[in-house]
Amino acid sequence: MAGRSTRSSWMRKTLAGGAAALMAAVAALTPVNAGAQDLSSQLNDQVNGVVQGVNKAAADAANQANAEWNKFVQMANESLPPGSSLPLNPVPAPKVPAPAPAPAPKPAPSPRGWAPQAPAPVANGTNGEIRAAGRSYLIWVPRGYNPARPTPVMVGYSAYQDSTENFRNYSRLRESSVGRDAIIVYPRAIGASWEGSATAATRPGQDIAFVRAMINDVQRYYNIDRRRIYATGMSTGGGMAAVSACHMADLFAGVAGVSGAYYAPVNSGCQNLPIAFMALHGTNDTLTPYYGTVRRGMRVLPVTDLFRSYERRNGCAGGVDTRPAGHNATRVSARGCRKGVEVIKVHGSNHFWWYSPSAADEMWAFLMRNPK
Repeated sequence: MAGRSTRSSWMRKTLAGGAAALMAAVAALTPVNAGAQDLSSQLNDQVNGVVQGVNKAAADAANQANAEWNKFVQMANESLPPGSSLPLNPVPAPKVPAPAPAPAPKPAPSPRGWAPQAPAPVANGTNGEIRAAGRSYLIWVPRGYNPARPTPVMVGYSAYQDSTENFRNYSRLRESSVGRDAIIVYPRAIGASWEGSATAATRPGQDIAFVRAMINDVQRYYNIDRRRIYATGMSTGGGMAAVSACHMADLFAGVAGVSGAYYAPVNSGCQNLPIAFMALHGTNDTLTPYYGTVRRGMRVLPVTDLFRSYERRNGCAGGVDTRPAGHNATRVSARGCRKGVEVIKVHGSNHFWWYSPSAADEMWAFLMRNPK
């Protein structure tokens, strides 16, 4: 029976070679990072292809071996005595198994634990309005917004007797580096003013409560960076930015007021938390003078007093650095602060929102250096 031993040895080598080839192919296709979810489906397809190819080769080899064995049997049987014979097809051809089913894809984990509670109401690169907490706010979503990445937020407060839409348009936040990097929200004021001002139509704490509710509402739809929530505003809106720094330092990382109406209440009873503060103010502002005044029977703080109060609050080391901020402005920065304190003095200028220097771009460069 030397023929059968030769045939069995040949088959063992053939199948062992096929198995070795399969293992080598699978090893070659094993991804470096076995947990890489986005490669698992592709890997499964490749492995199944190799399995099918190797099994087909093994089946072909077995069939060829059986054909050769049967030929040998036929020749041997012709020389055997009557009543003696060898069996045909001693080893059946192996069956090719069906490919393994692809594993069900696992859901991608929510970025940093965030998951939307509702579909985003405003698409990338567009404006919209959202109702929340009995009021509403305008919103701008940057073109490059990606829900996989937490995105900064800028809150923009309009001036006294100004519309939210008008402030949105002339502030040019959307068209600046702010609108490129951040979701911008413009809360609608009640009575065209804000708390802390002599013109306020809201009770103390009412606007604060709405702003907190608004930020939480934005987070229902968009992945926001809670370490980079900022505020700005013009005139009385600048005063509301100061209210945000005073009473919502747990929420905001920094604020920047432009020609701010800093009535005394906007800097009274503040949280004892450091927060970045910037003011852009004209030295010839006749409505809210740089060095303070009294309006509507209420004191308007000098910008210099506000600056010193934030130096103390932010634990600054003392002393300032000055350098130009364009051809008609000077940047004054406090030294050694836990959070930045800065004023841009626009020389000879009145009560404006500036494009030279660019108020929007200047404040954004400052604020983005100051996350929580």
